[in-house]
This record gives sequence, structure tokens and C-alpha cells, in this order.
Amino acid sequence: MEQIQKETAIIRELEKYSTSTIAICMQRGKDYQKRAQLFDSRKDKWYTDASLRVQSPEFGPRAGYAVTMRVGLPVEGYVPPTRAELLKLIDASPKPVVLVMQVDEPEAMRLSDSNFGGQFGYLCKQLGMESLVSDGAIRDIKELQDFGIQLMIPGSIAATAPSVIYELNGTVNVAGMEVSAGDIVHMDLDGAVKMPREAAEQVLACAKVLEEEEKASYERIDKAQTLDDYLQVFYDMGYGLNKKKDDEQ
Repeated sequence: MEQIQKETAIIRELEKYSTSTIAICMQRGKDYQKRAQLFDSRKDKWYTDASLRVQSPEFGPRAGYAVTMRVGLPVEGYVPPTRAELLKLIDASPKPVVLVMQVDEPEAMRLSDSNFGGQFGYLCKQLGMESLVSDGAIRDIKELQDFGIQLMIPGSIAATAPSVIYELNGTVNVAGMEVSAGDIVHMDLDGAVKMPREAAEQVLACAKVLEEEEKASYERIDKAQTLDDYLQVFYDMGYGLNKKKDDEQ
């Protein structure tokens, strides 16, 4: 219990930072040794692509423990898990919960069948779910926003269609981000990124340092007056990969 309380406090601290800052603190790179060195940009499945958008950017960054769900078309003879089982998993998970739902259907169906809506969403909210990340359409978006649920989805639709749960708390792939139950997912207007629970404290420490360094860089930009001043900030920020070549031009 004490460990969960510590992790939850870290998660709430992580919500003070942008998802892009969190992602920087997780990427491999020699330029910033305090990074957690967890993934290579574009090569690994640690963050979502641009197909999803948060629907309530005014909520600010959100983070939480992943409960995962994979849904799709009914299969003859298959007895699927129930949504009551999903509610039990949300209740049993550490809080806050991010429900990560993969819709395992052809694209046309995935974007025209709702697999999540208002009343069920309210039940999930009452049991500790604060955010939903899904590559499929949902419905009742205004209701869900009014409940305070952050939604990262491709869009919303008016109607629904029959679907079943294929798997609960397995590994899902949503918009390029591969998530397992219990991972921490962080999201805002720039997208979502996952991290293992054991990395959260290091990522938070990195985010604190990085934010101070970025603040100092902006102050230097504001004080700069000449091109040489701006270029020096540019190189000091680590963007200039070939200063010698630049100086020769």
C-alpha cells in the first residue's frame, strides 16, 4: 500500500509536465544523460501517432495506470469476457486509471462503431477511471467530458453497433503505442506516451531538471539581440549537430 501511495503521488507530479517533456525524458540520447533511456524515436512503440487527439485540452496533462481492453466483431462460438469483468479490473487497479482500448476491426468499422459511451463511462469514472485512450470512435462525448473524463480518440459518432471484448488486461496497440496492463500512460494535446512503473521516479526527476533548463533557454532567447546571440543559444540547446559546418557557410 505504501508503494502504491508513493507511485500515485509521483503520477500526480508527472501531470504538472507536458507529454512532450515526459517523452524527451524517456528517449535515448547522449545529449541529456539524465534521461531514462527507454526508447528510440520512431523505432519503438512507446507513444501514439497523430491519428488521435485529446478532446479536452483544458483538463491539462493526465496520467494513470493502464487497464487494457481489446474489442472487435462478434465471433461465432466465442464466449467473450463481460463488461462487468472490466469494471472489476478498474476497481482493483491502482488509481487513477487510464483505460486503453484497442478496436480490432477494419478501419471503416473502427471509425463508425462506438464501443464506449456515457452511462458505462460514468460507471468507469466512479470506479477510478479518469481517461480513455482508444483508436476507435466513441459516443456521448459531451456527457463524458462533463464527467471529467479525458478522451484521446480519433472522433465521436452518434450510433453504435454490436461488438465484443476479445481480451482484458493483455497487451494492446493503440495508434502505434503498445501498452500492457499496469503501465503508466501520460497524455495531453501532444499525444500519449507509456512508461514502466519503475521508471516513473527517474522520469519525474528528469522532467523537473529539463523544465528549469528550458525556462533558462527562453530567458536567454528573450535577452538575445544579435544573430550570433541566437545561434549560441541554439547550439547550447543541442540543436546544432554540425556547428563547424555552419561556421564555414
